[in-house]
Amino acid sequence: MAKKIKTKIAPPVKPLKSQEVAYRKQLNKLGRALILAVRQDVLKYLKNNQESYALDGIGDQLGLIFGLLNARFTGNIAASFAMTTATNMVNSTAKSNRQKFGKSIARATGIDPTAVMASEGLEDFVKVSVNKNVNLIGNLSEDYLKQIEVIVNNGVASGARYSTIEKQILGKVGTANSKLANRIKTIATNEIQTINAQMNLRRSASLGITQGIYRSSEDERVRPCHAELNGFQYELKKGAWSVTCQKYIQPGATDINCRCTYSPVINPETI
Repeated sequence: MAKKIKTKIAPPVKPLKSQEVAYRKQLNKLGRALILAVRQDVLKYLKNNQESYALDGIGDQLGLIFGLLNARFTGNIAASFAMTTATNMVNSTAKSNRQKFGKSIARATGIDPTAVMASEGLEDFVKVSVNKNVNLIGNLSEDYLKQIEVIVNNGVASGARYSTIEKQILGKVGTANSKLANRIKTIATNEIQTINAQMNLRRSASLGITQGIYRSSEDERVRPCHAELNGFQYELKKGAWSVTCQKYIQPGATDINCRCTYSPVINPETI
């Protein structure tokens, strides 16, 4: 009688919170620079010329101001910042994931998989992830300035008071600045989670691991679609099938800000 092969379950590999904090810190530098520029160049001009909103020429001057701001935050210096920030984040996440994934497999099997993982070929994924985040950082500036320009132009055209326009930009809830802060937080959280999740899948595949056990964060913030999958074994290539949402879900990669992950199911004959 053939001996039954007992599978082993490795601990889930989660991203480091410190990486999300570090990425958000860098993005906040850009956010503060944008806010400061709008204060100094746009709001200061509006405040000094609020009695002239109805006069000819103010639209041209505002157009010039926004043109200069867009050039400043989409030029070579901004592009260099985006490339450096994105590259550092992706490389740091990749390095951490490699170390943590190796330790996870070693803990379950007693075998260090580092040598096999070294030739897994993640270079293309790293490049794609860097380019994606460079675009996200660039869009952050572009979208914010477009939003400010719409608020200002609508306010000036309707004869709104300077204080009204200022509140729409600087206020705490539902304003341009609060939306910028939320967008930065979303990018930092989602990108770290997504990159970590995708690397987990690639590293699993390189070791011949095809099955995983879904692990949700098991708190009140977990989506119902994800909560129902907690503890279920599924095929990594497909993702876990959610009956509630009628779709396959890759933990940490399918939905924005998903904090779920999976435990690799290891066949001892594979590793």
